[in-house]
Amino acid sequence: MDAAEASSKGRKFRGLDAEQRQAERRARLIDAGLETFGRQGFQSTTVKDVCTEAKLTERYFYESFARREELFSAVYEHCVTHLREQLVRALSLDSRDPAAMTQSALRMLYTALRDDPRLARVLFIDALTAHGDMDKHSIRALEGFSDLLRGYVLVLFPTLPRLRLDATLIATGLVGAVVLLVTRWTLTGFRESIDDMVRNTSVLFEALAAHVSIPTADR
Repeated sequence: MDAAEASSKGRKFRGLDAEQRQAERRARLIDAGLETFGRQGFQSTTVKDVCTEAKLTERYFYESFARREELFSAVYEHCVTHLREQLVRALSLDSRDPAAMTQSALRMLYTALRDDPRLARVLFIDALTAHGDMDKHSIRALEGFSDLLRGYVLVLFPTLPRLRLDATLIATGLVGAVVLLVTRWTLTGFRESIDDMVRNTSVLFEALAAHVSIPTADR
């Protein structure tokens, strides 16, 4: 790197250095990706569409992403992180009360997806067909949510190991059931009300609580 290039890279603009400006542009592209993918779908969205939404040239797109698929993966991870943070907050509101925790978390989930259909489309529709590498992202996301739920299951139902029940399998099954229900709900245009979705999904979690509460002698 010559002196002129080093000076350019070190120069600040609006108080931001080159790395900070690139990070800001990347964040704008992710926001634009959520808007365009979430509104039009992955298959109907071009790099030009994203850049127009972000008000950036394609040069800056390729500064951060090699191709459209890489941006979609980043948008997907952004959505997963957003939902996970909200779930953690919801689960913390009513600690030690399984019914309250379940309904709080489910209501947050369904409300977030209905209020922002872009999240639902990216996570539960386009993620299934966007590109081959999405399998890895989806599996990692499901494992992350399963691990989160497993921790709460073990805290709320410490007798599971004594009952020869595997908290990892139970958490994975519950997450899988919720994902399937959410996918169906999204594909049908959020036909059922949030109250209906919460009430019917809660039954899955209530069944676990009821089973654990059965005296060992009655099993």
